[in-house]
Amino acid sequence: MRILFLLTALALIGCNSPSPRFMDSPHVEVEVAGSRFSVWRDGDRVEVIRTSPEVLPRLSVVLARAEVAIQRATGCQVWSGSLKGDQAVVTARLACG
Repeated sequence: MRILFLLTALALIGCNSPSPRFMDSPHVEVEVAGSRFSVWRDGDRVEVIRTSPEVLPRLSVVLARAEVAIQRATGCQVWSGSLKGDQAVVTARLACG
């Protein structure tokens, strides 16, 4: 039983880890309409990881909330057409200035 608990805990540790490009980048925690996101920024690129447990969220809803999270975390708009991803991880380019 202890081993199962340990394996589960280790698996969950990686749930909020960004891709290698964003490992050394600062991140901001943002909540939008009940969804929690970690927003990682590297220059004009962002990676957003949804950290809130939600049962089968619609992709359109997650993308819309992720875009708001990006704007709140960075103060920048999302470059038109660059928002991509799934219900867990979203990437985008920023249009700052």
